[in-house]
Amino acid sequence: MTFIQKNSYLAAFFLLVLLVSIYTIFSYNSNEATTSQVEVKEGDTLWTLAESFSGDIPHHEWIEEIMQQNGLETPKIVVGQSIKIPSDQLKYAPDETVKLAGDAE
Repeated sequence: MTFIQKNSYLAAFFLLVLLVSIYTIFSYNSNEATTSQVEVKEGDTLWTLAESFSGDIPHHEWIEEIMQQNGLETPKIVVGQSIKIPSDQLKYAPDETVKLAGDAE
């Protein structure tokens, strides 16, 4: 006990380091997913976007999630509108640079 009393500044320093570490861990592991903006193009619907970006998530569930994130009351989207999509789902986007046999140019 006398060690702590004599070195109270040292104990306060370690307590501060501990508190900052705990704060950093909890703020880094937040459940909020980062989102990216995808601009709606001619012919896009939420269903066609789900085909591109939903991955393993069933299309209807993905559409409901996107509608909720973007505050949409109906599944109708318009050309030029920006839709927020979780960034981790962008890895499912089709690669437009890949040409397959039979693709028309």
